[in-house]
Amino acid sequence: MLLVSCAFIVLILLGMPVAFSIGIAGTLFFLQYPELPFTIPIQLAVSQTQNFALLAVPLFILSGNVMNHAGITERLLRLSTVLTGHMRGGLAQVSIALATLMGGVSGSCIADAAMQT
Repeated sequence: MLLVSCAFIVLILLGMPVAFSIGIAGTLFFLQYPELPFTIPIQLAVSQTQNFALLAVPLFILSGNVMNHAGITERLLRLSTVLTGHMRGGLAQVSIALATLMGGVSGSCIADAAMQT
C-alpha cells in the first residue's frame, strides 16, 4: 500500500493529471496483490453508477434545457418580474419567485419542500 501511495504522490508531483495518477496507482495496487479478483474494480465502477442522485443531475440539466428552448423559463421570468418586480428589493424578490416557480415546475419533491420553508 505504501508503494501505491508513493507512486500516486510522485505522479502528481510530476504534473500528471489526477485521473491518470489515480488509474496508474490503482493498477499498481492490483498488480501488487494478484490474489484479489480482477472483477472488484469493475463492480465498484458499476455500483457507483447505480446511484439515483447521479441519475438526477443530468436529467435536471436536460429538463432545464428543454424548458429553456421551449420558452418556459422566459415566461416564468416575466411572470415573477410582474408579480414581485415592483417591491422593494425587486431583484431579490424576482429571484426568489423564479426559484419557487422553477422548483414547482421541475417536479422535484425536495425543491417543493425547499420553496415552502
